[in-house]
Amino acid sequence: MALTDGDRDVRPLTAEEVLRMVDAGILGEDEPVELLQGVLTAVSPKSPAHGMVKTRLISWLAPVVVEGRCALRVEEPLVVPDGTSLPEPDLAVVEGDIATGHPHTALLVVEVAVTSRTVDLRVKPDLYAGAAPEYWVVDVTERCVEIFTSPRDGRYTHRGVARAGDQIIPVAVATPPLDVMALLAGV
Repeated sequence: MALTDGDRDVRPLTAEEVLRMVDAGILGEDEPVELLQGVLTAVSPKSPAHGMVKTRLISWLAPVVVEGRCALRVEEPLVVPDGTSLPEPDLAVVEGDIATGHPHTALLVVEVAVTSRTVDLRVKPDLYAGAAPEYWVVDVTERCVEIFTSPRDGRYTHRGVARAGDQIIPVAVATPPLDVMALLAGV
């Protein structure tokens, strides 16, 4: 994505530069920003609905983490292949325990969309396609889960939608089925 200001190109930041800015204290670790396509973008405060859905997802994924097969990262950076993005998905299931550095791959990435629907559905799929076999957007407003799978050449080739009454299972994470109606109940 080429950015311009008037007749001048804007130089995008890289993920490496932003990580160095955090290490140097220029950006705080809890600064409400996310690097997307070379630009630091503001992250909205989380709503109660967002928190409730995220808590339910964590509870659903907890057995996988407890059994030690995977680690669950919550709002932590994922280094994606484009080099100019450092998204912080609501949840990412990664293999093993990441002790040094941020992971470059995940088994499943999940975003909970309340106010971030446009970015989560239009920008982030192409970012995550190079890092994860599956990406979910839990769309609280539309009361569904958008499911992106089968990445090829930096894009997901399959997109599906699960609604109330559907149960979903990730392709690369051994979990029990997730009931979409229960996930979105009361939010």
